[in-house]
This record gives sequence, structure tokens and C-alpha cells, in this order.
Amino acid sequence: MSTYEIGAARAYAGGASVRVVRAGWFRPDAGGFFGVVPRPLWSRLVETDERGRLACRLNLLLVEADGKRVLVETGTGVRMDAKDRDIKGVEGGDPVEALRAVGEDPASIDFVVVSHLHYDHAGGMLDSDGNPAFPNARYVVQRDEAEAAHGDELRLQGIMEVEQLDAVRAAGQLAEVNGEVELVGGVRVMRTGGHTRGSQAVLIGAEQPRGRAGDPAGRAIFWGDLIPTRWQVPVRWTSAYDDYPIDAIEVRNVLVARAAAEGWDCYFTHDPGDLPIRIVATERGGFRAAG
Repeated sequence: MSTYEIGAARAYAGGASVRVVRAGWFRPDAGGFFGVVPRPLWSRLVETDERGRLACRLNLLLVEADGKRVLVETGTGVRMDAKDRDIKGVEGGDPVEALRAVGEDPASIDFVVVSHLHYDHAGGMLDSDGNPAFPNARYVVQRDEAEAAHGDELRLQGIMEVEQLDAVRAAGQLAEVNGEVELVGGVRVMRTGGHTRGSQAVLIGAEQPRGRAGDPAGRAIFWGDLIPTRWQVPVRWTSAYDDYPIDAIEVRNVLVARAAAEGWDCYFTHDPGDLPIRIVATERGGFRAAG
């Protein structure tokens, strides 16, 4: 399994383009990853290692739009100790090394979108010296997520990248946003909640006029951990790691239906397969991955 790879560019309405940067692997516990879903169902789709873990990708997106470069997610980074990396099965994970390995300059990034503040998404905000890993970028985090990281909820203690968030803030590079915000032409962040209080997804491409919903050069969505892989497209397949599972089901139901109806390309943060894929409606009123 290769550690660092980059996919071919894919264009979207309005001139945005997307490439998937494979920044390494990690191995979450399968039971936790699938949460309420019975093992006989999820075990048809995936295999686990001898420790009951899944092989999942650390997928980043490199988006170019309106003359700017947007990196979505930062992987696990380089600040985990060896024991933690072994427990979590991390290989690679350094977003700077990943970009350089595929011929891209980290200093060229204008925005870094962090879907939420868990270690496998926000762990690479800083380099090994404690400085922002992307020196010329604004780091985009939902205000609700930043506030939750500094809150007193017992469930969140020790699992949010608070120190990295504060270091980025101290460097003057943090951009807290509230709700749905356009970063540059053709790239919007959208607060979804569900997985964490301030989780956000990314919409790419200009909104299409009526009658062009199925245009292959239309829009795309990066789901973050609201839907981490194609395996969780059924909207009720929540994870044990979702802080607000009822909210997750509700927002997934709305967005998955829209993605299917409008023909959005879908990018998943931990999917090991080829991306993007489409979501289609089933005859029984549910949804499934189409590829």
C-alpha cells in the first residue's frame, strides 16, 4: 500500500478543480467505526486485521479555484508519539511531506479547511517545531468547533486538537467561520454538525441551473466525518464516534438526498477506494454508493 499519492485533476462548474492527495493510512477499531451497525452487515463490506481494525485512508483534497489553492484536511501530522501511532495504525499522515512527495509546495496553500478537530483531521496543522505547517494559509474552522474544543464537555476532553488550534490562532492564521461561507469562487464550507458540534463539509463548484443537475462537471462535496467512507452512505449508519448521532442522521438525510438528486461527485475523508463516486437512490427509498 503506497503511503503518498495524488489523483488526476477533476474539473467542476465555475472553474474549480480537485485532486485527491492520499496522505497515508490509519486503522480505527471496526466496532467503533460502524457504531450501531450490526457486524453481520458491515463485515460483508470490509475486512479487519488481527486487532479488529480497518485499513482507512487519510484523504486530503487539493482544490484550485479563483486563483487560490485550498487544502482540505491535514491528516494526523507528525506530533504523535510512536506508541500512539502503533495503537492507531498510522502510516504517513504528514500533510507537508505528502504534498512535497507529489510535487506540490506547502507554501503555495492559501486556505486550509479543517473539517473538525479530531487527531486524524487536525493533527497536521503544525509542524514538528510547533509552527503552522502551512505558513501562508488561513486555517478555516467553524466557530462552534473552536468553542467546543475549549468547552467543559467530558466526552471531548483530550480528543480535540486544542493546542494546535491555539498555536494557529496565536500565529494570526485562524479564520473562524459561522455556518455556510464562500472561501473563494466555487468553494464553500458548510457547517453540518452531527459528528462533532462544529463539523463542516466542503461544497465545490458553482451551483447548477435547473436542467443541468446531472452534468458531470457540476458540483462536488467533501463530507468530512459526517460520512467518512462510501460504506456509511446509508443515512442511519452512524458511528460510535459521532457526538450527536440524531443530528448526524437528519443532516445526512437532507444532504445525501440532494447529492443523489443533483448528481454531485462525492469525496470521502477515509475511503480507501477510487474517488469520487456518485450516490443514487434505491427502489426502497434509501441510498447507495454507485461505484
